[in-house]
Amino acid sequence: MDLRQLKYFKTIVDEGSITHAANKLHMAQPPLSQQLKRLEVELNTILIKRYRSDWEITETGRMLYEFAKKTLLEMEHISNEILMVEEGVKGTLAIGVSSSCLKLLPKVVKSFRNKYPNVYIKIYEGDSSYLENLLANHKIELALMVLPLNTQRYHVIKLHAESFKVVMPIKWYEDRYLDVMSLENLNDYPILMLGPMDGYFAHETILNYFTSKNLEPNIVLECKDVFTLLNFVAEEVGIAVLPQSEVHTVFENGVKSLSIENVKEEITPCIISINDYPLTTIANKFTDEFQTYIVEQ
Repeated sequence: MDLRQLKYFKTIVDEGSITHAANKLHMAQPPLSQQLKRLEVELNTILIKRYRSDWEITETGRMLYEFAKKTLLEMEHISNEILMVEEGVKGTLAIGVSSSCLKLLPKVVKSFRNKYPNVYIKIYEGDSSYLENLLANHKIELALMVLPLNTQRYHVIKLHAESFKVVMPIKWYEDRYLDVMSLENLNDYPILMLGPMDGYFAHETILNYFTSKNLEPNIVLECKDVFTLLNFVAEEVGIAVLPQSEVHTVFENGVKSLSIENVKEEITPCIISINDYPLTTIANKFTDEFQTYIVEQ
């Protein structure tokens, strides 16, 4: 069994048929069918059960498929590593960032680019569940996001924890000039909520603030995108409760962030990657750069 056979088998499973796989591999169907049969003979097992108009992968086929995915990915990694050794640090770094952590990224990217100008960076922005899906499908190597509840499958580098802040329209602040607000004060305003996301507790934490004081928050709008939410705040639709890093400087003339009295809960931004797959040299250098930046702040 060699890497070519593993690639053929993985492509057959990925494409759902030998015909589609042959087209993908730019080869004729009969030789590909022969390669599958040869692999089954070599391993003394049926990998795919073929029917007249359908097929299904067997248990041993699924085992080989997982092995093929990991082996081919590791070979791709080592090939990239060798290429970077030959040509210097060069390649593509794909990272994801949630809107709640976006503010942390630009200065680190600038510093990293100054050191590694030949690295091409692809950034995917979305909510945490979207980024976890990209990680699971190896579309990105790293995700900068709020710490998920379930971290078992991830390697996690925690950054500085952040407290929650009240964000209100600047005109409303100028009417009262408060630097700290109580939960009772918050309840006097229409509240705009950052929507819930699977596996994350920020939404529930905010609601629990009010429950702990037997208060019913006056929620008038819910949105999963921080920038959209801040636009609504700046337009005086209501106030929001967000981590400090989510109050982006682009809105500094339209909103004001205030501390919340007697609220100690925090959220933890982090850099996460998949446990089972080794990071490339570029990704490791980027995480080092990020940690250095955080320490210096």
